[in-house]
Amino acid sequence: MYSFGAFQLDSRSHELRRAGMRIKIQDQPFLILVKLVERPGQLVTREELRSALWGKDTFVDFDTGLNTAVKRLREALGDSVEAPRFIETLPKLGYRFVAAVQVAPQRLAVSEDSTQDKTPKARSAADWRRGALVAGLLLSGAAILVLYLRWHGAAHPPALEVVPLTGMAETEDYPAFSPDGNHVAFTVSEPADRAGVYIMLVGGEKPLRLTTSLRDCCPVWSPDGGTVAFVRLEQIGYTIYAVPALGGTPKVLYSNRTGFPGHVGMLPAFSWSPDGAHLAVNAISKKLPQPVITLISLADASALPITSPPRDSSDWSPAFSPDGKSVAFFRSSGPGLVEDVYTVPVTGGEAKRLTFDNRQGGSRFAWTPDGREVIFVSGRAGLWTLWRVPTSGGSPQRLEGVGSSAWSPAAALTGHRFAYTSGSMRVSFWSLPLVDAKHLAGPPKLLLSSKGGLGLPYFSPDGKKVAFESSQSGYDEIWTANSDGSDPTQFTFLKGETGTPHWSFDGRSIAFDYRPAGRSEIYLADVSGGPPQLFQTNPGANNIVPSWSRDGHWLYFASSRAYEAVQIWKAHYPQGGAIQLTHLGGTFPVESADGYLYYSKSFRSDEIWKIPVNGGPETLVLKTADLNCFCNWALAPAGIYFIAQKSGEPRTLFFYDFANKTTIELLHFEKYAINPALAPDGRSLIFNQTDQREQSIMLINHFQ
Repeated sequence: MYSFGAFQLDSRSHELRRAGMRIKIQDQPFLILVKLVERPGQLVTREELRSALWGKDTFVDFDTGLNTAVKRLREALGDSVEAPRFIETLPKLGYRFVAAVQVAPQRLAVSEDSTQDKTPKARSAADWRRGALVAGLLLSGAAILVLYLRWHGAAHPPALEVVPLTGMAETEDYPAFSPDGNHVAFTVSEPADRAGVYIMLVGGEKPLRLTTSLRDCCPVWSPDGGTVAFVRLEQIGYTIYAVPALGGTPKVLYSNRTGFPGHVGMLPAFSWSPDGAHLAVNAISKKLPQPVITLISLADASALPITSPPRDSSDWSPAFSPDGKSVAFFRSSGPGLVEDVYTVPVTGGEAKRLTFDNRQGGSRFAWTPDGREVIFVSGRAGLWTLWRVPTSGGSPQRLEGVGSSAWSPAAALTGHRFAYTSGSMRVSFWSLPLVDAKHLAGPPKLLLSSKGGLGLPYFSPDGKKVAFESSQSGYDEIWTANSDGSDPTQFTFLKGETGTPHWSFDGRSIAFDYRPAGRSEIYLADVSGGPPQLFQTNPGANNIVPSWSRDGHWLYFASSRAYEAVQIWKAHYPQGGAIQLTHLGGTFPVESADGYLYYSKSFRSDEIWKIPVNGGPETLVLKTADLNCFCNWALAPAGIYFIAQKSGEPRTLFFYDFANKTTIELLHFEKYAINPALAPDGRSLIFNQTDQREQSIMLINHFQ
């Protein structure tokens, strides 16, 4: 125990009190205070503090980190640099504690019996009896103390503390702890001029920027803490780079240019083995045509597949266990559709399934430091949040201290710290009036706002209503509203992942995709009422994004089996019987009035193609940079409206004219806009806009 001024410091219980009241103080400032009060009046050098706080083998921005920690310490003590009462700065040397310090040591005194026999033999026996008695008392006391601490700790664990990591206004994601738990690497995606990979000292003031590309994401620390690896998305595939933790030139660790279909909303997460020898990635093996978990040797670049998914599945997002003996991963029935949690030994063998949700998952895992649980993100009970499941098997449990809209979990191996990404947004539909296909009649007007997600609007054939997908009920469901935004009404109550609604041309039915189990299927719902009905298409495949033919006799849809490229199909209504139309890839089919079917090349393709409704040549119609989603275009009689964003420019609404094959700009959006939908009369266009978005990395202290 130390006391100085009105303060009391207990170095064992990690407590600082002022007049008996506990003062909140972080780990690093507390350790600095202990070092200073242990040597009052003496210089404690900056190098001594560096060794005590970070160790010799940890690569950090030492000056910034130490200055920040001392500033936090002064704030806790109410001290100042100009007139120090406790901590004096010796420029370029270190610090000195200038207040008087009193120390209260503890002593264990054993009195000696003056009447005992002083002969060597008697003294030896007495010493033995006395030693045995003391040892017994000490052991008994220790046992009682252990039991007390267990019971007391279980009943009164340290309260969780949830705070922002950085306080930055930028859009943050993908936190990753350094091996010592004192730094967090993360990604910034917005605004574009601030994008890249950063690292932040826990409790520090200013993050260090490592990269400057919008295509960089998903950082991972090397086991020695000296470098940070990250993914850079390429035109085809991706590359993993490593950059020194204090900044420098990135170098290539691994490149994947196979061009296999990527997950919708899932980036190529990877993991670094604790021994530093391997990267775990998802890659196509020579024996299996679908992505599997593969170990890449950093010594010779050799590849060793360790999973063997069924032919209708693929494996993604590996994460090494803390001891390096196992890898957790997602097994998926299709890109972005179903991800359940599995583990597998690093030596390969049979994978163990931990969850049975048949739901879309996130792109990363976090292992608890003891390796007994895996933490993952899921919407298994409504809104997406974090869950923990034992690796020995059992039911997943909600992660304490984390609310809804949480993802990208990360756990520190030491220090009882945990980080995750938390976000909220307000999304709206806006209506844009049109004079004709190439001219606007005025500025956009707010149509419908929601606290939940809104997306993929589609007009009824008479233009009086709009069907759309929304998560405002807690699950992804189909909703309808009047075309002026009034009377929003929930249309389906399936409590699952439901979306991409399309009205039939007679206005009687809405087709949409829904996943009741491991595969997505096409469902039809009568507008007048009644439960949705399954429409049989391709058994065993993922069947998605349906649309109607103009005569009402066919349903178009996209279909794929796990790793296979998605293709356009059609099935006769109501008899059924699926016919494949495309062979070069295709999704999001829409029939035009001139007998063609227009579609996106793939989920994230920048290309729009067409094919005759009865099959035939597959023809490229439009190729534009940064379209980036099948949902970002709408078919018109004379052309195509689409939303794209060129590098360094705002998101823009364009119109591609079929007649002269030219593209004109119609509107620069002030905010993030997607999902254009054209009214049947061509006089207005609806789009989805993110009016407000906040996304930050949150830090949990005292995590168990």
